Amino acid sequence: MGRQALSKIPVIDFSSEDLKPGTSSWLSTRKAVCHALEEQGCFVAEIGNRISLELHNKIFGTIGELFELPTETKMQNTHDKPYRGYISVGSAHESMGIDKATCLEESQKFTNLMWPNGNDHFWS
Repeated sequence: MGRQALSKIPVIDFSSEDLKPGTSSWLSTRKAVCHALEEQGCFVAEIGNRISLELHNKIFGTIGELFELPTETKMQNTHDKPYRGYISVGSAHESMGIDKATCLEESQKFTNLMWPNGNDHFWS
């Protein structure tokens, strides 16, 4: 019997200086992100020093807000495909998949599901 190849988490480099909308670098990176999210559901972002500490802290603070929501709220994020939506494995692991996260309307829909009273800074 042959060994199955183990899937590796894709690593995508965002540190290029010419990574601007419309450039070939932008288009190939965007394609890599979409492929990684569709095939693996995640990727590792190599960013060098391109993200400020302020933005980094805002991103992780907002993600913290998401995972601090009540379990009943997070469980509303369901999906037909395995390993999508909200997943909890005891207290050791939680994950939250947002289907079509690159689509603004889908991100807003997810935000409204998690925060019915609104949370504009989550998706903006």
